[in-house]
Amino acid sequence: MIKSQNNKGINLSQSILDDSPEFWIQRPQILIQFQLSDELLVVNRNRLIQKTIFFGSHYLKYGEDKFLDVRNLLLEIVYHPRTSQSGFRLMKNGEKLDVYGDTQNWIDVLKKYTIQSNLQQKYKIIKKIGEGSQYQVFKIRNKLTGQENAVKIYDKLKLHNSPYLLELIKKQINMKRQFEHKNLIRLLEIFESANHLYVIEELIEGGNLESKISSTTFNQQQIILIIKQTLNGLQEMHKRGFIHGDVCLKAIGFKNEQDIDSLCLLHYSKVMSINAARNSTKKMLSQRPSLKNDKTHTSDLQQLGIILIRLLTGYQFNQFNLPSQMDDIKSILNFQQTSKELEVLLQQLLLIDFELQLSDTNTPLEVLKNDIFKKQIEPSNFILKYQTINDIRRQSEQSNNSDDESMEIRSRVNTLPNIQDRKSDSRSLSNRTKNMVSPLKISKFNKIDIFVKPPSQISQRRSSNLYQLPRMNLMPKIKQKVQ
Repeated sequence: MIKSQNNKGINLSQSILDDSPEFWIQRPQILIQFQLSDELLVVNRNRLIQKTIFFGSHYLKYGEDKFLDVRNLLLEIVYHPRTSQSGFRLMKNGEKLDVYGDTQNWIDVLKKYTIQSNLQQKYKIIKKIGEGSQYQVFKIRNKLTGQENAVKIYDKLKLHNSPYLLELIKKQINMKRQFEHKNLIRLLEIFESANHLYVIEELIEGGNLESKISSTTFNQQQIILIIKQTLNGLQEMHKRGFIHGDVCLKAIGFKNEQDIDSLCLLHYSKVMSINAARNSTKKMLSQRPSLKNDKTHTSDLQQLGIILIRLLTGYQFNQFNLPSQMDDIKSILNFQQTSKELEVLLQQLLLIDFELQLSDTNTPLEVLKNDIFKKQIEPSNFILKYQTINDIRRQSEQSNNSDDESMEIRSRVNTLPNIQDRKSDSRSLSNRTKNMVSPLKISKFNKIDIFVKPPSQISQRRSSNLYQLPRMNLMPKIKQKVQ
């Protein structure tokens, strides 16, 4: 008897994602480019025989007219009791194929297309990091490699009760299985239990572009790199026959907190196939000739152009108030600090509407041919607007030029409104005695408090701040402290 690695049989006979009852299929009517081929041991009528098998796309070739569509087949790691060789088993509805030998490369490729059942043996759940309307997201760690990923957990009962949602998840999973690109979030593997579906994806720890804008200063080189990486991701989707449909600040994420070169596109709920969009557009145009002026249908490139405007100027357009003429945009925005190349790029993005993006000539690849992307761009880390207390304290300790600090404080004192017009001698800065604490010796800690947060985030008054001295009755305390 052949046993699984955990000595337990899989309880499932078929995945919730699988619609077909067939295990073996005939030769597919497409051209298959095989990426794996090996002579391995397979079980045939309870005997081990050598067999050359091939794998390409999502098809395993067992014979001239004998194939497996491995999508959503159940995958299990097994070992043979007589030879002690490890291997893998593909199963569905009581039928199976057992393969032995040097199969690790096969398992690494197959796990993205198949369904496994041993999630708790392979991963440790760390903490919950988010949720959607139909799923929860947890951070998990691979027990063998230590690699951290994210898992989306779906309730199978809810999926059974919502055919639309189940169909949407199937389409998204089939689409993500086609992506192997650094600027697209990668699906790694799928697990399933009696009650839940687990989708393992790359972990996005750096947040999205919307959160970055509020805490980060971007230079033009970084902006160009962000647009270039987004275009690379859109081009990969376009090459696979898809349109993203929701290119916004929240849909651009970063795998690493400080690495600008870790950008990837998120949020695939509005993705549509190019062919379906073409057919839909022709139908809608025949019924509504004014579709070209319908701003509810905005192309991926126009949406990226809106993001470019936001990064360059801080001005937020949307599809409803986006001007149709570039001259109107120039009249609203200030391009004095922007290179001519960026202006040309922006114009190129904004002119490709929803219908034009469906052609073979107005693709992200064509935009990537812009001269601005031909220059060598070195990725650099984000520049945070507001540094941490430790960073500022470390910089303050390294700085020994007290005269410069005094000049900085004096310049701020001189900007205080009407300070010289006050008539009270006891509260006047100019009439203080020498043995009193001078405001020029303000502590470094207070200096740090001023810079650690922007004014909009300070919820209460600063303690012992120079700006507050004319209004606070602190003089007796200061005198008492000096004596």
